Amino acid sequence: MLGRRVLGVFADPPRGRAVRLAETLDALLMSWGRTAPEVAQALGIHPQTARKRLRQLEALFGDRLGDPRFRFEALLALRTHALRADAG
Repeated sequence: MLGRRVLGVFADPPRGRAVRLAETLDALLMSWGRTAPEVAQALGIHPQTARKRLRQLEALFGDRLGDPRFRFEALLALRTHALRADAG
């Protein structure tokens, strides 16, 4: 399943941290420049906090963050997960 394959890495961290990292991944995927200030602005957080989270995402996903196919699949998985959470 796409969601498990892409977002399965969020099963290990504590729930709150996993949610924050998923939100950061979504903001990163929706950003044009993929910069910490841009992600921070989208999330309403300090740029240093965004940098810390982006480093954590890099540790989890590595080079895949730059892969267009992975980025598409991750965005699709995040949005599907959000829709399911809203539905019940």
